[in-house]
Amino acid sequence: MRLLSLFCVALTVLAGEPRLLQPTAWLGDLACADSLVFLGTAERVLVLALPEGRAVGELPFPGPVYALAWDGKGLLAAGGWNVLRVWRWPEGTLHWETETSALLRSLAFASNGLLLGGGANGLVLAWDLQERRRAWSLEAHPGAVWGIAASPRAALFATAGSDRLAVWDLATRQEVRSFPGRAWDVAFSPDGFLLAAGMGKLLRVWDTAVWLPLWEAWAHESCTVAVAFSPDGAFLATGSLDQTAKVWETVSGRSLFASPALPAVLVAVRFSPAGLFLAGAEDGTLVLWRP
Repeated sequence: MRLLSLFCVALTVLAGEPRLLQPTAWLGDLACADSLVFLGTAERVLVLALPEGRAVGELPFPGPVYALAWDGKGLLAAGGWNVLRVWRWPEGTLHWETETSALLRSLAFASNGLLLGGGANGLVLAWDLQERRRAWSLEAHPGAVWGIAASPRAALFATAGSDRLAVWDLATRQEVRSFPGRAWDVAFSPDGFLLAAGMGKLLRVWDTAVWLPLWEAWAHESCTVAVAFSPDGAFLATGSLDQTAKVWETVSGRSLFASPALPAVLVAVRFSPAGLFLAGAEDGTLVLWRP
């Protein structure tokens, strides 16, 4: 209780009107859509209204939800143990369900309309949701694909694995860039000009026009496992195994906010379309903060 009280005080000083919620006992991932946040929980996707955090719906799922993705047009995808489900929202109707070859650790919608999924077996799977079929698969890493992101500007996607950070051509599925070292998560900026990744304790940012490093920072005292850009690209967020979350200024690399340690490991960081920062911990703790 004392930890949570101190956390609320720290956030109040920094942001004016922070919120600290615990809407579920376990959390696997977050996705934001307009004034909503989708929470991947033990047996459902819980839907909360922002910024108040009021529950407004839920979608059933056969087990823990480890990965979520929102396409911005009405489709929500959820992945877990050997299963992918896609719903239409706000209708809440099931669009498609299919079995997968492994646990899905990450999901992302690509610019060509495909849904990409990173598996615990090192495969990247792609699904055509209009035709409701698997389009292709790719052996990307020797271990789990912890993070996956698609560029909004170019026909590229990136994967984070235990061996490297890799950038792929979406059409040919050929690897076009590789950065050695263990990578936990990856994100493209909204304009596609920047790529950010959590690699060990570091946060690294590249210019995608020339693939040169823009800046890097010692982000956390343990692995940086979650990365996300704000909708306007001005901010970059990280979450770590050290149970803290941070918000950074994208251009300068300056740290704007660092949370005290939460009760559990950070599993996801996101920004809502309205710019609200959200950080989710594995024990279901949800932090809302406005930069």
